[in-house]
Amino acid sequence: MSMTGRRIHDRAAGKEHFDDIRKYQKAITKKNKYYMKKKSFINTIKVLIGIQLLMVMLIVISFAVLTYQSAIQEMNTVAENFLDIYATQIEDRIMRMDRSLSTILNNNADLVLLESDELAERNRASVRLSLAIQDIMKIDNSAEVLVIAESVYGICLDAKHERLSYDRKNQIREFVTEYADKEEKYSGWNFEAIGDTAYLYKILIWDNRSVAAFVSVDTLLSTIPEAQLNHYGFILTDGAGRVWGFSGHEDFGGRRWDGQTEMQMTDLTLRNMMVNHVSIKDGKVMLYSCEKKSGAFGQLRVGVVLLLCVIILLGIFDFVFSGIVRKDLILPMNHMRKDMKHIEQGEYGLKVKEMGDNQEFSMLAQSFNRLMDEIMDLKIQFYEKKLELSDAEQKYIRLQIRPHFFLNALTTIASLSFQGKNKDINLYINALSKNIRYMFSSGLHTVPVKEEIYHVKNYFEMQELKYPGCVFYYIDMPEELAAWKIPQMMIHTLVENEYKYAVSADASLMILIKISTEEAGGEKMLKIEIEDDGPGYPSEVLAYINQDAEKKQDGTQVGLWSIKRLLELMYDRKGLLKLENVEPHGALNRIFVPENAVQEINRESSYEKGIN
Repeated sequence: MSMTGRRIHDRAAGKEHFDDIRKYQKAITKKNKYYMKKKSFINTIKVLIGIQLLMVMLIVISFAVLTYQSAIQEMNTVAENFLDIYATQIEDRIMRMDRSLSTILNNNADLVLLESDELAERNRASVRLSLAIQDIMKIDNSAEVLVIAESVYGICLDAKHERLSYDRKNQIREFVTEYADKEEKYSGWNFEAIGDTAYLYKILIWDNRSVAAFVSVDTLLSTIPEAQLNHYGFILTDGAGRVWGFSGHEDFGGRRWDGQTEMQMTDLTLRNMMVNHVSIKDGKVMLYSCEKKSGAFGQLRVGVVLLLCVIILLGIFDFVFSGIVRKDLILPMNHMRKDMKHIEQGEYGLKVKEMGDNQEFSMLAQSFNRLMDEIMDLKIQFYEKKLELSDAEQKYIRLQIRPHFFLNALTTIASLSFQGKNKDINLYINALSKNIRYMFSSGLHTVPVKEEIYHVKNYFEMQELKYPGCVFYYIDMPEELAAWKIPQMMIHTLVENEYKYAVSADASLMILIKISTEEAGGEKMLKIEIEDDGPGYPSEVLAYINQDAEKKQDGTQVGLWSIKRLLELMYDRKGLLKLENVEPHGALNRIFVPENAVQEINRESSYEKGIN
């Protein structure tokens, strides 16, 4: 950075500079309000893209829902058709078994002879009935077992299908024989687990005789081709909802009937499944079909699947397109707008960043940055001139402070000479030389407060020669505040003002200098209080200094006004110097010094060179 650039950076917060900045910011605020009334192109793009994405999502969701519902309806129709077909086949088998039982009952004479007192008659009747039921089995094998039992003489006849095992046949014979002893009559179809096999059976009982037809549930369900119904499951129950058999490949929560455990329909996992049922034989037998709804998509036609894929690809393209627009258009515009706002707020060194590979935005950013560089060059020239005027005003104020001090010193030397105090004149001149070197050393704007206090003490020694025993002073300065920098000659000028207006040779004066810190306006400041027990300030002086008044043209109160003006220029704020009178008598000078000056020329202090 050039010397001019550093100077602008160090002094950029000067009073006039800030006045211009405020005017510029007001104009920008007014312009922003005007722009806020305009529609944002970025927001419009965002809204349009959002609407487009929403429409695509609605199309995809609507199509998926309608397709899913259509597939569910188609699945339901297919399931009902299958259910009707297999229920008809099962019902037909049961009807044929009913006919077989009716044919046996037609041989009523032989059934009666089973209880004849003549053994020969019983034997002949048994042979005829045995041959009759075997002939029935040969003609119609709908039943796996036909059984005739008589409980009085223990006669039991049967005819079975060849695939039925001998043990299962005997289990069924025992079951029918037990029923023959019952007096009540039975009719209708029922389920029973005999051994490890579930059977659908019908048994007729009268006068210690019973006739029954049995078919296993597995045989009954074998009419359903499992290999062709990979997605369907069928369940056979009785009228009370007890499960007696499964068919198909559908999973019902991993449950399988083992021939012994009682299982209800409510025990099965049928959530997210389509369930249909049909009643057989007046509700004695129920056949259910089940299929998972997730299998609906397997029913979709190729054309529908292709259309769905096209819509999904359109949605993916829309998301990709939105990402590209966001990356290459929306984000660069947002960043450029944020950078411009920062520049409008005073960050003139900020450059608009070039984002992405967008050629148009790169050209726009480069052009804007070149334009800002030209504007800053013009502003630097303008503020350079204004700061030179500010420096000139500060130097003029300092020249008013120093001649005032020199005139007072010459008056004191003249008085001592008139009194013939040559030794005191020599001491006074030595003390004066220290103050002169302090005032003219390096031309500092601020010095550590301990350096100022050092020279204030030296000034008290000088004035002691002029007013011996008239002034008593006390300085309260914590060591941790000794390095705080204050404007040079500020305390010195106020103490000198005490001697000018409050000190007299015929009275004593007490001066207290207290240094501390205090929060003011949310900022930590150094507070300097210079209090005396003199007559106090006239009311017109308090009004003149405490109010925003112009410098008097008659040359009075030049020291106080110069300190006030110097604080305003160096710290770019008013109200840092306050004067007041204290009761019962006395004056209080209160000064607030911020930690950092806005405008000053930084040079090495004389105290740091070793004058202490």
